[in-house]
Amino acid sequence: MRSFAEFKALFDEDLLPHLEDLKKEISWRNMLQFGIVIALAAILIVLFVLIAMELLAIWMVVVLSVFLIAGAIWQVRKLADRRDIQIRYKKIVNSKLIEFVAPRGEYNSDGFVSYKDFLDSELFKREPDFYGGDDLLTTQQDGVEVQFSEVKAAWEEQGEDIKGNDSGQWHVIFDGIFMVSSLSKSFPDMVIIPDSSQGSFGRLGYKTKKANEQHGEFVDLEHLDFNDYFTAYAKDAKQAKKLISEDFMDKAVEIAQTIEEPIYFSFKESKMYVAIRYDKPMFEFNTYLADITNSDKPYEIFKEMDFLVNIGASLNNMKKREELESQFGEMETMEGLEGMEEVENMGGMDNLGSMSAEGLGLTEEEIKAMMGGEE
Repeated sequence: MRSFAEFKALFDEDLLPHLEDLKKEISWRNMLQFGIVIALAAILIVLFVLIAMELLAIWMVVVLSVFLIAGAIWQVRKLADRRDIQIRYKKIVNSKLIEFVAPRGEYNSDGFVSYKDFLDSELFKREPDFYGGDDLLTTQQDGVEVQFSEVKAAWEEQGEDIKGNDSGQWHVIFDGIFMVSSLSKSFPDMVIIPDSSQGSFGRLGYKTKKANEQHGEFVDLEHLDFNDYFTAYAKDAKQAKKLISEDFMDKAVEIAQTIEEPIYFSFKESKMYVAIRYDKPMFEFNTYLADITNSDKPYEIFKEMDFLVNIGASLNNMKKREELESQFGEMETMEGLEGMEEVENMGGMDNLGSMSAEGLGLTEEEIKAMMGGEE
């Protein structure tokens, strides 16, 4: 995964010059808006002075004032509309970051992850009545296909208003970033959901997690930080526990701490799904309230893109716990056998006590310690 130093170099060299140009344009628009307001006020004052001097008829001043005010309002609103700035900001930042994080990636500003993938993840139990999104990125990392986009899903509650007419109320199921990644091997079905309490309820929170069977059996893990942020459920808890590596849990905690938003994971056969809930669009930037040249927002987008693009490939390169334990056990066995061979070459265990310290390359004290303190 890319480092902050690499991102900062990209931001300073490739992003900042373009963003400074946008900032200058915003400043110019603000000055022009202010100038129009000042000019309008000055013209109106002159017109009313002319009325007072009886040089102009009142009706002429009123008509002229209406046209001037209407024109000024139209022009000021046009200058204040920064949607084009937001689109250009989005194009500059997203395209540069995508090229940086995923050089082989394809970006579609109007595309989004398929409805089928959203349902297949089984992260959210209710089927949506509305499903849409934008900003689709498709890429391949180490043979792994990754897709993610902004997604919004909602369901409609039917009812009647006070007059008895049919009316519907919409409820958001999910709003944020949704990712689907292929995996090189199949994993047991498992769902990992965010722990909103972040471990603050202690034993009570643990029992509550364990009693929740909505997503399957509770997977009891031993990673304290991971347990503060997430809760895992699976159809086969023992098998799932072997699946979740320390590396995966460390990465999940890192991104949770960086983004500070609820994150969901789902494993279904040879696919992994990740959902990151946001109250605001991830790939958008509020040019009214924030400094457009600030690196915080691009860094947030970079961290998320980098995580989503690389997490699938990272999982494919991870080995299951039982594989690592098996390899570790084999290494210990081999080391033990090698040690035995060395002892046998020195004359066997029976001769260990009779060998001199000089022959073993040890001091007399070390020989005594090895023999349990015997004289």
